[in-house]
Amino acid sequence: MSDPRPLRAPGRDRCLERLVDQLGAGELGRSFGLRRISGLPDLRAQVPLLDARAHAARVDPLLDLDGPADAGAAAERAEVVTVWRTWLSEHVRSGMSEGTDLRAGLLQARRADPAVDAIAEDDLAALGAEVLRLHALDDPAHALERLAAFEPGLLVSPSAAGFACLEEQVRGPLERRLPRLRLLLASFDVRLRLRARAELHSGGWIDPRAGRLGLPSLRPPARGFTLALASAIVELLPPGDDRRGSDEAAALWPEHAIVGERYELVVSSGTGCLRLRTGEFVRVVGFDPPTALVPFPRPRVVRLPAPDPAVPLAGLSLPGAELAASVRAAFRPEDPALVAATVGPDPQSVADAPSPADSRPNHFVDTELGSADVSGIRQPLRATGLHVQVEVQGVARADFRARLGRSIDDDLIRRSPAYAHLRAQRLLRPPRIELVPPGAFKEAWDRAARRLDHKVAGSVVRVLAG
Repeated sequence: MSDPRPLRAPGRDRCLERLVDQLGAGELGRSFGLRRISGLPDLRAQVPLLDARAHAARVDPLLDLDGPADAGAAAERAEVVTVWRTWLSEHVRSGMSEGTDLRAGLLQARRADPAVDAIAEDDLAALGAEVLRLHALDDPAHALERLAAFEPGLLVSPSAAGFACLEEQVRGPLERRLPRLRLLLASFDVRLRLRARAELHSGGWIDPRAGRLGLPSLRPPARGFTLALASAIVELLPPGDDRRGSDEAAALWPEHAIVGERYELVVSSGTGCLRLRTGEFVRVVGFDPPTALVPFPRPRVVRLPAPDPAVPLAGLSLPGAELAASVRAAFRPEDPALVAATVGPDPQSVADAPSPADSRPNHFVDTELGSADVSGIRQPLRATGLHVQVEVQGVARADFRARLGRSIDDDLIRRSPAYAHLRAQRLLRPPRIELVPPGAFKEAWDRAARRLDHKVAGSVVRVLAG
């Protein structure tokens, strides 16, 4: 089936012009032939899809963004401000006086690109707000004192986890220390249950690297947002079946998205992204009306958790979903409650004796072909066992760790014939179980929340690819 051609959109055409102007002159532009691009089909023809690893190897070393960059965020700023102003106007009648000057607290880490770093502050300035910016919450008590003295009516953060971190310091709703607070805006983790009475909305999405990717929407669901198609070049990639080793289907232009389908976002922008697979997944729940810059319905989406990555071991790769299921299934009703867990390759098993295939002479080990895959990137030695870190609530019996390891091992043997064969041949170790101290995962969650950088909340069982 032929790939549907993109519809003409002035906003997206300007994004392409900006990308070619800012990235086409240097070594990166010569390597990918960016100066020869005259339309979106040319971009697809010149640049392949790149995951984060391939992008770091092929694009990042060639980037030269020393000159002034334009993140293109101004194109859709008016729409962002209009939605925010609508939400705020609902609270003027419920407590904020009409003549009160708006003050906004911006809880956001510094971004590497100054143009991207300034987007949120410029949005709030366009709203007419006086802004106090905090770059981290290393000392939540001191941060709360600064906010209390500032008396904000609006708080904005990449993740709602930053608000939860402040609430822990307050030990109650944020309004105890911030009585004028009326609205909370975040990009990630907007499903967290906060104690604050102020409403929490999805304020759009400003990616630390690509810039503006999402716009707030007045239409339900509350956690949804509209793709910012005039601020960056966005493609939607249907997920492939990794277990069959199949390639992903061709990426779609957003105007050809199907309601209810799940997609990975692919982004190109003048800030240094070339068809970058972001690892962020969304589901299309509707469409917002066209605009002058994007004269076709724009997909409205909600975030989805990224699929668990496959875990590479010596001789096979185990699907992440099966690993997570095995860990969950290993717990019995009489066991202590599972708080959180991680599962991934065991670094202590990397130095094991090599398999028979690995012990054969490698005549290319000292060349550019040695230990490399088809992408040309050298591959490290693979682990021969799994490492499972578990935090539980309650008293565990003395044999709990050993029994948990046996249960996970037996479940994987039932699920994977390849794993069963390698275990029978003693080429793989049984899983190594580590019980971490109570509160260890909460401490890691707090550290991530205080960075004010990105999403924080995750699944109970987290699969690590490496």
